[in-house]
Amino acid sequence: MDKLFELTVYNILRELQIPAHLKGYQFLKSALRYLRDNPNAIYSVTKDLYPGVAEMYDDKVEWTHVERGIRNAIRLSRASDETKVRVLGKKGHFANSEFIAALGETIGFRLDGDGGQSRSEGNDKYLEFHESRDELQMKTNDF
Repeated sequence: MDKLFELTVYNILRELQIPAHLKGYQFLKSALRYLRDNPNAIYSVTKDLYPGVAEMYDDKVEWTHVERGIRNAIRLSRASDETKVRVLGKKGHFANSEFIAALGETIGFRLDGDGGQSRSEGNDKYLEFHESRDELQMKTNDF
């Protein structure tokens, strides 16, 4: 199971064209591993997730380095908007926590066996949920 998880993470990060030579690439992989074991960490990113990832590295890595590295990796992703929509569910700018949460969700869908079709090719429940979420966001933005 662990090899399958690692391979799925690798494939998704390559699909998003995040350069592998970046420290943030490694931090993203570590963050996803951390979230697999501590799923509630996504709700307290600066107090739990980033420090948890920093602990996986030597004493010289602080949580702020993790946050900055991940932000830089997201910014340097060369994936097209179409790929981002297919893999992550939306295009445009992502906050770190939003990007990591979307990656975690995509990994979960792929490991559950939908073959990566969760975003655009046939998972009706997923699409139905996100269409209603987008409608809600549009209504909220009207205020």
